[in-house]
Amino acid sequence: MSSVEECNIVIQNLDKTPKLKEPLYPETEYKLFVGNLPWVVTSESLKEAFENYGNVVGVRVLYDGETGKSRGYSFVSYETKEEMEAALKALDGVELKGRNMRVSLAQGKEH
Repeated sequence: MSSVEECNIVIQNLDKTPKLKEPLYPETEYKLFVGNLPWVVTSESLKEAFENYGNVVGVRVLYDGETGKSRGYSFVSYETKEEMEAALKALDGVELKGRNMRVSLAQGKEH
């Protein structure tokens, strides 16, 4: 820092309230974990499979940052608890593109 003005600007920026992080995709409290997915599954193709059971609010297939390949799991969020439960009962163990999906209730992150 070469001047008092620059130091004051830094101090002002430190005093600002941090912005809340926006979710990477729309989600609700009615969220399913979907595992054992083939690498070729996309968020769009997974949404098609799950929207038969209710209003899918958001789908996120997770990818490896280095290789760009799917990690083989995703999260699917529904508008209501009833829709989420219907999908869970109907789709756990069902084959999708050659693999049997494992569908369960998503667990919150533990800190």
